[in-house]
Amino acid sequence: MNRRREAGQAIAAVALGMVVLIGIVGLAIDMGYLRLSKRRMQAAADSAAVAGASELQFTNGNYVTAAQNDSKSNGFEDGENGVTVTPHNPPVDAPFAGRANYVEVKVQQIAPTFFMRIFGVNSTSLSATAVAELGSSRGCVYSLGLLAGLTLGGNNLTATNCGVVDNALLDLGGGCVTASSIGVVPNCGCGCATPTPLTGIAPSADPLAYITAPAVGACLPNPDINQPAGPPIVLAPGTYCGITIQPTNVVPVTFSPGVFVVNGAPGIQIQGATSVTGAGVTFYITGGGSVQVTGTGTISLTAPTTANGGIPGGVLFFQDPADLQPAQISNGNLLLTGALYFPGAQLTLGANNPATDYLILVAQSLQLQGNVTVGTNYSTLTNGSPIKAAFLVQ
Repeated sequence: MNRRREAGQAIAAVALGMVVLIGIVGLAIDMGYLRLSKRRMQAAADSAAVAGASELQFTNGNYVTAAQNDSKSNGFEDGENGVTVTPHNPPVDAPFAGRANYVEVKVQQIAPTFFMRIFGVNSTSLSATAVAELGSSRGCVYSLGLLAGLTLGGNNLTATNCGVVDNALLDLGGGCVTASSIGVVPNCGCGCATPTPLTGIAPSADPLAYITAPAVGACLPNPDINQPAGPPIVLAPGTYCGITIQPTNVVPVTFSPGVFVVNGAPGIQIQGATSVTGAGVTFYITGGGSVQVTGTGTISLTAPTTANGGIPGGVLFFQDPADLQPAQISNGNLLLTGALYFPGAQLTLGANNPATDYLILVAQSLQLQGNVTVGTNYSTLTNGSPIKAAFLVQ
């Protein structure tokens, strides 16, 4: 009798131990599954926040749609399988609550359990939150064309604190390029380049494609400036059908702050030894015009610090992407502060010396005719560099 009772007690103990063991194993499996789901959810939230913040640079950008679509591509679709994806701009939670250039994304899901159902736990709530900021990009030099790229021609390009991207073959021609990073699409030896370029990268898109062109109005009287003497000439912003400063002009020319729309040929022609200045100016070239700065005087031009319409602060020259006329800003004492944006055309650039606070070069192809030093001090710009990038901050 005692042996039978002991055997029955042993069976009960074993059965109870099996239940406990199964519970422990089941709990471990469920917890492992939930941890994996949480990691996947956090990755989706991180990516969605970056996608949402990237949309803030566009006038008609929709950060909500961008964030939710990105989360969907990572397996968490808003409204499906108990998932909610909630983007906020500005964020609603500390420490980034109320900051305009930030996007917060919270991904939540009622996740099912498996073995834990034995104990009456059928599901549990998971959530992940991420915050991304739209800030100044580290990129400052972009050669966008796939056939002709960045050509130094034996000159030096120094961009110590920012990145250089070349969608075509980097042609140093005996010169050197120094930057914080160098990316080149085709494989190349690349010669004198610091650091060693990363080759085989995917072609870069136009980083300033979000900019909206200004309206083209009726042309003001065409200034054909050729003064042998007299007071300085001051030009007001507006639409012009060409601006020409003749080689024989000797009086200084000043561009008043604002946007100068130059519609049609010849575009902007600056020749001769006269000085040309302008603070807070943007030049938009369209209609087949071009920029030709070939004089020997001092050319001191600075972009606006704040946005004007669809043009952000920091843009000095902006040529219509459909205008393929090559630009040449090569002679004289160049003191250029701003973005030189020629997305459909070749830009030939001379020495920008001494180095100004900041310089951004974006062109279909870029050819140097002097040593160029690129500054990255955007402290005067209300919203930083006009080239934006989204960074994960939480």
